[in-house]
Amino acid sequence: MVQLTVRLVAAPDRVDDIVRTLLRVVMLPAQQLPGCHFAQVYQRVNEPQRVDYVEEWDDLAGLRPQLSSERFGRLLELVEMAAEAPEVEFRSISETHGIDYVATQRAQLELGDSRALRSLKGIREEG
Repeated sequence: MVQLTVRLVAAPDRVDDIVRTLLRVVMLPAQQLPGCHFAQVYQRVNEPQRVDYVEEWDDLAGLRPQLSSERFGRLLELVEMAAEAPEVEFRSISETHGIDYVATQRAQLELGDSRALRSLKGIREEG
């Protein structure tokens, strides 16, 4: 999976325009594209000028052609309008785990803790 994340700070008088354009021109079309299984705009409640945009793609082969699309060009225009230097990240994610991962890891940690305690007891008994 490949994740695109854009974090930007909009000028106070441009926030609504940027969010509206992200929603209509960038996010909604992305959600219709094959290979894109997630696209979302986030605006922070306590800092409404901070806007995040995230897309998740099955693979880089699906995302790559989008980089030269009109939709992506509009996203780059919004990035250029940012009041501060924006963050643009492409992440390759090789593994994803669910809640069962927590249970497995907790069990392994508990097992490791009990082994460590037995080891300490053995050291104390020898000394």
